[in-house]
Amino acid sequence: MLPNINCLKSDKDFKKIFSGGKISENEYIKIKFLKNSNKPTRFGFIVSNKFEKRAAARNLIKRRLRAAARFLLKNIKPGFDIAVWPKAALSRVDYQKITDNFKSLLIKNDIFSI
Repeated sequence: MLPNINCLKSDKDFKKIFSGGKISENEYIKIKFLKNSNKPTRFGFIVSNKFEKRAAARNLIKRRLRAAARFLLKNIKPGFDIAVWPKAALSRVDYQKITDNFKSLLIKNDIFSI
């Protein structure tokens, strides 16, 4: 599980990201991110009903995305708020491919330090 300090929860924080953040995507994942004021990097995961009708399938995708974020957290630079949502193709890939795509997206946007 992702630590609570690294979770975006309030609607206010999501609205801030969506109003002023930068967007980036690859074939499986789309992120919108915004620099915060030197707080720890926080993630919010959005999997809507349009993505999958069954709640169990949506929760599985969120668990995999959270696990990938937790795995990469030690190398992620502090000071970002990141909203993450999957694309339809993500439901057909395994955890390793999710982690690799998430990592490449963070590297591309200079959020991940190697």
